[in-house]
Amino acid sequence: MSRPNFDGRRAGTLALTAAALGLIVAVAVPHAQQPPAGAKPAPPPAGAKPAQGAPAAPAAPAPPQRPLVPVVASTLAAKPDAYFGENVTVMATVDQTLSPLAFSVDQDKAKSTGQDVLVLAPRLNEPVELNTYVTVIGEVVKFDPADAKVKDRLTGLSPDALAKYTGKPAIVATSVINTAMNDLARRLPPKMTAEEEAFQKVMQKVGAANGAFRGIIEKSDANGAKEQAAALKAAFIATEAFFKPHGKADAIGWAQDARKSAEAIEVAAAAGKWDEVKATAGSMGKMCQTCHTAYRERYDDGSFRAKLGSPGKPGAATH
Repeated sequence: MSRPNFDGRRAGTLALTAAALGLIVAVAVPHAQQPPAGAKPAPPPAGAKPAQGAPAAPAAPAPPQRPLVPVVASTLAAKPDAYFGENVTVMATVDQTLSPLAFSVDQDKAKSTGQDVLVLAPRLNEPVELNTYVTVIGEVVKFDPADAKVKDRLTGLSPDALAKYTGKPAIVATSVINTAMNDLARRLPPKMTAEEEAFQKVMQKVGAANGAFRGIIEKSDANGAKEQAAALKAAFIATEAFFKPHGKADAIGWAQDARKSAEAIEVAAAAGKWDEVKATAGSMGKMCQTCHTAYRERYDDGSFRAKLGSPGKPGAATH
């Protein structure tokens, strides 16, 4: 007995889920604040000199985040024109596995209906299972093997599959969520090496010491400042040693400057110059943030790695 198509209750649930996801995305993405319609620009401060040259053009507002549109696979297959370019969420069953990064989904779990839709994932941490439900989130495109959006996802896709789906709707997926609620398309880091694990511990010590200085400064705790400054000096020496084999001159320089700041904090704390300790600790924290911005990379599981090679290449875990 064939499984009935997507019923009203499931469609309603999907719509609610998609609406919630859309709301989360909308809240998470910052929007530029725009003045009310017809409002005059604020006058310049008293005594301010007029700007030289032509006035700067106002910055263009960021494009609004496109909402997720819930759709069933059969509708997408039958009436794709309404969805090209849209971000969609589709709950359907895996119909065929076509390559390590490609599969098709169909609305009927019991049999193929001929209304299947191609899904192209950026990665799959484990294979999708046939005849099981997945929730796919991504952009709908008219499939063209020459399209830059899909070219890096076609490895292993047969000529027959390329021909079959050309001109038809395909989902360039960002998420593929299985029934265990695991996103199989998440970008996960590889297992750390011994070097990476050691550097992770160094970075954890830096984070702990930086955090401790807040309380130390409030209490004017000279002994605590000496202890944490010593920990930071050792950590920044280890940081410099970590980056040297990788030829990262800027990171080496930041580590050296941070070590000097830790030494200055120790001297200032011993002399009771707590305003100086506070200012130097703040500057040191900015050095750490500068290095993180340049060399720290976040993965989808919430972990961080240092970027030591080409952009996106994993390196050592950081705090």
